[in-house]
Amino acid sequence: MNVVFVGGGSFRTLPIVRAAMTDRKLFHKGKITLVDFNLERAETVGRLIMKTPEYAGSECKVTWTDNMDKAFPGADVVSVSFPVGSLQVCALSDQACLRHGFFGSDQISIGGAFRSVTGGTILWNIAKHMEKHCPKAWLVDFANPVAVYSGMINNNTKIRALGVCGGFTNHRWDLTRLLFDKDEYCDEFKVVSAGVNHCAILLRGTYRGKDIYKLMDENIDRRGWKPCRIPKYPKAEYYIRYGLERLAEMRRRFGKIVFSTEGDGMHHIFFDEMQARHQKSFKFRSLAQIEKFARNHGEARRKIDLEFKAHLDMDLDASFWAKGPLENPLFAIGFGDATVLVLKALGGSSKQWLAASFPNRGAVKGFKDRTVLEYSMHLDKDGIHPEANLEIPDCFQGLMSSLATHQTLLGDAIATRDPKIFANALYAYPIYQNSKAGKLLWNELLKIHAKEMPVEFRKAKDYF
Repeated sequence: MNVVFVGGGSFRTLPIVRAAMTDRKLFHKGKITLVDFNLERAETVGRLIMKTPEYAGSECKVTWTDNMDKAFPGADVVSVSFPVGSLQVCALSDQACLRHGFFGSDQISIGGAFRSVTGGTILWNIAKHMEKHCPKAWLVDFANPVAVYSGMINNNTKIRALGVCGGFTNHRWDLTRLLFDKDEYCDEFKVVSAGVNHCAILLRGTYRGKDIYKLMDENIDRRGWKPCRIPKYPKAEYYIRYGLERLAEMRRRFGKIVFSTEGDGMHHIFFDEMQARHQKSFKFRSLAQIEKFARNHGEARRKIDLEFKAHLDMDLDASFWAKGPLENPLFAIGFGDATVLVLKALGGSSKQWLAASFPNRGAVKGFKDRTVLEYSMHLDKDGIHPEANLEIPDCFQGLMSSLATHQTLLGDAIATRDPKIFANALYAYPIYQNSKAGKLLWNELLKIHAKEMPVEFRKAKDYF
């Protein structure tokens, strides 16, 4: 394969490449190109790839550049990963959302909608370069909001784009906790889901041939049941156990749970409770405090970069490379990353199951073909093969339709630079729809995001 990683200096890249290279045929005599505006980071990742035991004997060419025109010709896959928006703008945006009674995130939220315009212009430029240099290649996007960008590219360019999410593996932890009271990762669950990224519904599934919902009921319906302790992630235990309680509540109330336990997704189902909890724990910062936080974050990142780069001069033995993700997260093999499954599938290694964001095109009942959704599929070198019989439960149909339409319209707005479509996308968002509080927030976010979004979108206020 010839794979280009845009944002190749990301800490995600090395674990992904290691996992993909465990399939010895995938990159044999192939090519990996790392594209990054920070060329030093890309070079560090590239040289570390060549130190891994998986690289040995592959005869794979690894290069790095800051020029997409040089990187893209001949590519089979372009994988994209980068943070969207500056820390200062994102922090101010999240605070504004909370002041007006909303919540902010980088995915499904009003704050996420404004961030999507900033990142979307970058993704649009990448897709246009791909149309020129590698029109048959797949774009695999990890930058949030992944659904917006998948819809934008698939509906408005010739490029095929798949939106993949780090939360893809959440169910492999949370189902183990809900079914067996164990804080462990398990990849033996065979599940089917559909909805929107971060808020898709787990429709059905099995564990070693047994129905997961029946197993779940046997456990969570026990008198005195409480979520298990979380020794693997002690710093996140409070939040994980809270999420497990909400999943159990969903099962008892609606008969289904969300597929990937993400805060902004759960927020749409338990809005009042989670909003009050968030309001209570959130600490507002002044502009000076936010700027100080951004500086400290930058210093911490530079320190990690230096520590990461220092490994180029170390003798890294087999025991180092054998450590798992919890022990050695920046260097361990990333088998759980959805991008690995995509590379194996598109490279012809084997058909892979995953859940990803893509226009519906008949996959899920009751939605337009161009509406972007996240749903279960099998992927191979011939493309996407959706799971059969995908249908959103009636009680979630309205919520999913609103969120999916909201994200599809955002993609259209970015592609056309049309402020009216952007305003329509904001209107389609279901929380406090078209309310006074919503319009006040929209206007404030236009000012906060003004320097990081195309000037055309400032005219959106004419339609609020």
